[in-house]
Amino acid sequence: MSTLLDEIQQLGIAERIQLVEDLWDSVASRTSNFPITDAQKAELDRRLAKRGSAKPSGVSLDQIAQKLGVAI
Repeated sequence: MSTLLDEIQQLGIAERIQLVEDLWDSVASRTSNFPITDAQKAELDRRLAKRGSAKPSGVSLDQIAQKLGVAI
Protein backbone atom coordinates (compact mmCIF):
# COMPACT_ATOMS: atom_id res chain seq x y z
CA MET A 1 0.00 0.00 0.00
CA SER A 2 2.80 2.43 0.76
CA THR A 3 4.05 1.96 -2.81
CA LEU A 4 0.70 3.16 -4.15
CA LEU A 5 0.73 6.08 -1.73
CA ASP A 6 4.28 6.93 -2.84
CA GLU A 7 3.13 6.90 -6.45
CA ILE A 8 0.19 9.17 -5.65
CA GLN A 9 2.44 11.60 -3.81
CA GLN A 10 4.64 11.81 -6.91
CA LEU A 11 1.70 13.16 -8.92
CA GLY A 12 1.31 16.86 -9.48
CA ILE A 13 -1.40 18.83 -7.69
CA ALA A 14 -3.73 18.87 -10.69
CA GLU A 15 -3.32 15.12 -11.16
CA ARG A 16 -4.06 14.42 -7.49
CA ILE A 17 -7.14 16.63 -7.60
CA GLN A 18 -8.32 14.79 -10.69
CA LEU A 19 -7.71 11.47 -8.93
CA VAL A 20 -9.82 12.59 -5.98
CA GLU A 21 -12.60 13.70 -8.33
CA ASP A 22 -12.50 10.37 -10.13
CA LEU A 23 -12.58 8.46 -6.83
CA TRP A 24 -15.49 10.56 -5.57
CA ASP A 25 -17.41 10.00 -8.80
CA SER A 26 -16.88 6.26 -8.48
CA VAL A 27 -18.27 6.34 -4.92
CA ALA A 28 -21.22 8.56 -5.90
CA SER A 29 -22.16 6.30 -8.80
CA ARG A 30 -22.61 3.40 -6.39
CA THR A 31 -24.63 5.13 -3.67
CA SER A 32 -27.78 3.29 -4.73
CA ASN A 33 -26.07 0.13 -3.47
CA PHE A 34 -25.31 1.74 -0.13
CA PRO A 35 -27.81 0.49 2.42
CA ILE A 36 -29.17 2.77 5.12
CA THR A 37 -31.09 1.84 8.22
CA ASP A 38 -34.74 2.70 8.78
CA ALA A 39 -33.64 5.21 11.43
CA GLN A 40 -31.29 6.90 8.95
CA LYS A 41 -34.03 7.03 6.30
CA ALA A 42 -36.45 8.53 8.82
CA GLU A 43 -33.89 11.19 9.76
CA LEU A 44 -33.25 12.05 6.11
CA ASP A 45 -36.99 12.29 5.46
CA ARG A 46 -37.37 14.55 8.51
CA ARG A 47 -34.60 16.85 7.33
CA LEU A 48 -36.00 17.04 3.80
CA ALA A 49 -39.44 17.89 5.14
CA LYS A 50 -37.99 20.59 7.39
CA ARG A 51 -36.01 22.04 4.53
CA GLY A 52 -39.05 22.09 2.27
CA SER A 53 -41.15 23.92 4.83
CA ALA A 54 -38.51 26.45 5.88
CA LYS A 55 -39.02 30.02 4.80
CA PRO A 56 -36.14 31.55 2.88
CA SER A 57 -33.83 33.67 4.96
CA GLY A 58 -31.38 36.37 4.05
CA VAL A 59 -31.61 39.13 1.51
CA SER A 60 -31.69 39.13 -2.26
CA LEU A 61 -28.85 40.23 -4.49
CA ASP A 62 -30.99 43.16 -5.61
CA GLN A 63 -31.39 44.30 -2.00
CA ILE A 64 -27.63 44.13 -1.44
CA ALA A 65 -26.93 46.05 -4.65
CA GLN A 66 -29.46 48.71 -3.68
CA LYS A 67 -27.95 49.06 -0.22
CA LEU A 68 -24.47 49.43 -1.75
CA GLY A 69 -25.76 51.82 -4.38
CA VAL A 70 -24.60 49.73 -7.30
CA ALA A 71 -26.44 48.47 -10.36
CA ILE A 72 -26.41 44.84 -11.34
